[in-house]
This record gives sequence, structure tokens and C-alpha cells, in this order.
Amino acid sequence: MFILSLPIAVSVILGVIVASSFSVGLYFIAHRLWLGQISTETRRTADSVATRIGVIHAVVLGMMFTSVRVENNDMIVAIESEASAITRLYHAMGRQGGEKLDEAREHLADYIRFVVNVQWPALRELRFKPGDTELAGRDALDLVWAALEDVEIEPGDLNLKELLDQVEDFRMQRLFDTSGRLLPIFWYIAIIGYLLTLMTLYLPPPTTKRCLLVSFYSSMVVVVLLGIFILTHPYSFAAGVSPDAFEWLMAGGGESR
Repeated sequence: MFILSLPIAVSVILGVIVASSFSVGLYFIAHRLWLGQISTETRRTADSVATRIGVIHAVVLGMMFTSVRVENNDMIVAIESEASAITRLYHAMGRQGGEKLDEAREHLADYIRFVVNVQWPALRELRFKPGDTELAGRDALDLVWAALEDVEIEPGDLNLKELLDQVEDFRMQRLFDTSGRLLPIFWYIAIIGYLLTLMTLYLPPPTTKRCLLVSFYSSMVVVVLLGIFILTHPYSFAAGVSPDAFEWLMAGGGESR
């Protein structure tokens, strides 16, 4: 999606421009087509209703933002945990040594390169879909498993297969979080609440101050919704989640251990 490929500052500016233009333009259209003259009592009632709807709407937006932010943090933890598990496995195989383990280390290094050079760009460009075995990276880890099949674990050594299991678990968790699992009902409520609040704000005739008020409200809501939408796509350029931990490993960041 176009908006996900832009820097966050550019996305916010575009969101404000579109929201302001839409809400103010709709304000004048609404009064020209059907609202006309509204009594003072109706305006007061509308302001009261707008306040109540706005409070409910703010609560819904807060719940949405909290939900996607928690999921985003969990995904970042999974990325760091996977990189940490790979580091422990790589060095454990190096300490135990042997031809098979050297082969397994090379396959593990291939997996790291695959994540950085192939999988991450696919995630960022929204080309990865659940069930996509080619981009999931499973083949590279299968080669590590195959190399470990005939390796005997000496007493006191780390269980390499358990470490590889941890890598697999974190990999699956990371890929499972490729898009936020926000229930569609939240989006419906947020958009309907936004439009209902606008309708109540539209009842008084459009003045400069009133148009500014509508513009400010609309811009704020759209920017929050935009932020939530970006967070539901954590690998996008706008969200800014990067493969730094894997790039550090690929550059030999863990070799000092």
C-alpha cells in the first residue's frame, strides 16, 4: 500500500490535509443540500450529543491503539528473542565442534542471510502471506535439523535441538505477527463514530471558527486511525521495525563470544 511506503511524517501531513479537506468540504455540502436553518435548541442538543459520542469514540480509539501497540511490542520481543536464540545455538555448535556441526553452522548463517535479504523485504512489501513456505524460511532451518540428526550430545553440553526448537518457535511467532490482528468491528465502530460526530458538529452553520474546529477534530481522528493502521503492518517502512538484530548477526556481531 502506498501510505505504508512513506515516511511517517509525510503520512501524517497527507492525513491532515485529506482529513481537513474532506471534513470542511462535506460541511458546506451538507448545509447546501439538506441541513439549512437549525434552531438554537437543536444546536445545543447537537453539541451535547457530539460530546457524548466523542467520549465513546475516544475510548474505542484508545482500545484500538493499546491493542496494536501491545502486539507490536510482542513482535519486537520475538525478533530479539529469535536473534538471541540463533546466537546461542551458533556458538554452542562452535564450542562442541565437528564436521556435522560446522555444516549446521553454515546452514544457520544461510538462514540469517535469507531473513535479511529475502524474507524481510517480502514482509516490508506485504508479499508474504501465511502458508507461503518459500518465504517462511523453513527450508534453511530444515537443513540445520538434518545436520543435527546424527550429532550425539555429550553430558554437560547444551541440547542443540532444544535451542533450534526455540529458534523455530520465535520464527513462527514473528511471522504470525506480520499483520495486526485487530478485529474488523473496531474499524467499523471507529469510522461510524467519526462520521456521527461530524454530523452533529455540522448542525450549526459553517463559520470560520466552526470550520477550524471541524478540521482540527477530523485531523486528530484521522492521524490516530492512520497510526493504528500503520502499527497493524509492523514490517512496513512507515512502522519502522527493522531487521537490525539479524543484520548484526550477519555482520558477525556475535563472533566475539
